[in-house]
Amino acid sequence: MILYIDVLFLENVIVNYGILQITEKLSGCYSSGIRKFISAIIGAVYLVIMLLCPAIRTMYTVAGKLLLSVLMIAVAFPFREMKSALKALLSFYISSFIFAGAGYALMSLTNQGIYFKNGEFYNQMKSDTLLLVLTLIFGFLMVRAFTDIFRRRVENESYIVKAYIHLGERMVCLQALIDTGNSLMDPVTQYPVMIAELDGVKELLPAGMTEWLKNWSQSQNTIGGLDENSEWQKRIRLIPFHAIGTDNGMLPGFKPDSVCVEKEEYHYERTQVVVCICQNRLSTKNQYKAIISPEMVSA
Repeated sequence: MILYIDVLFLENVIVNYGILQITEKLSGCYSSGIRKFISAIIGAVYLVIMLLCPAIRTMYTVAGKLLLSVLMIAVAFPFREMKSALKALLSFYISSFIFAGAGYALMSLTNQGIYFKNGEFYNQMKSDTLLLVLTLIFGFLMVRAFTDIFRRRVENESYIVKAYIHLGERMVCLQALIDTGNSLMDPVTQYPVMIAELDGVKELLPAGMTEWLKNWSQSQNTIGGLDENSEWQKRIRLIPFHAIGTDNGMLPGFKPDSVCVEKEEYHYERTQVVVCICQNRLSTKNQYKAIISPEMVSA
């Protein structure tokens, strides 16, 4: 088998970049494109040195490959916390295993020589371009299947987080349930909708606004005593919804300055959100006072 160093180098840069892209998705840690590209080059350079300098035995050892992976993660995802670094490193190994599985699947399906050796990517297919395309497609499909299974497992559990609603100088903190069934959107702006109990957010609202939200359906959708408050005129929203027994329902709400969701060690801040009001309890056991969509806790 003839190996062309330049072709092998380019192939591994592309595959390494794909692995780092998946690592970013799995770990939830952001990285710029240039950092991932530099990290991918480091991995490919390591391969070239291994091929050109086989006498350097250390590069073939587990310790050498572990140091390489740590270096690639450190370049692509600079962290201050050890926990985040370990999470990215674990995601990197999972991504590598998935791409290795994709290569093995291609080998089995096509009876061609496609394999990973010493942590690097090799092939004996006649078309390198075809191999890269197929490997990337297989890899991303496998990752999509893996993440969907994992996401469904998490979503089946009641995941409660803290949501901070900011309006001017005021702020309230509510326990919020991440609900995959909450797909409400503002039809005009397409902002995601957060549903909150009125008792939980009334500290943010002026007295007139609180009364209007309590009795808005009897007030013929007029704001009454809030007409002179131009700021609140701009904030008020009415969101249509459909539910069992309700074909054309409407939920009153308002647009806050921002909503910050605290999930584990991550914080997701959204300024384009509508908070709709519910006068009834959302949780019979009072475990949460708001419902948010998964979109509000996605990177």
